Amino acid sequence: MELLRQAVTERTFACERERLAARERLAAALREYLPSGSRVWVYGSLIEPGRFREWSDIDVALEADPSGMSIYLLASLLAERCRRRVDVCMLGETRLEQAIRLRGESWTV
Repeated sequence: MELLRQAVTERTFACERERLAARERLAAALREYLPSGSRVWVYGSLIEPGRFREWSDIDVALEADPSGMSIYLLASLLAERCRRRVDVCMLGETRLEQAIRLRGESWTV
């Protein structure tokens, strides 16, 4: 039983380290691809300790259209930099807007 508990603890710590690393990669990529001062909302498992897993994606909502590219190109570029799937939506166009504003994190890049 102790080995199982140790394995679960190690996995939990590994997932948390990856969550924090993914946040840093996302912030760096957003600064690269979006104009300075852009406001985005990050939500889902990336902002909730204990919920991020190996298969977790990254969820981002934009307040304004990305300059010079589609949200699909931005999602692809972010996924490449973050090394996992990134879902990008427009905040004002998603049915999740209220929930994102209540539970998400607002980032200014």
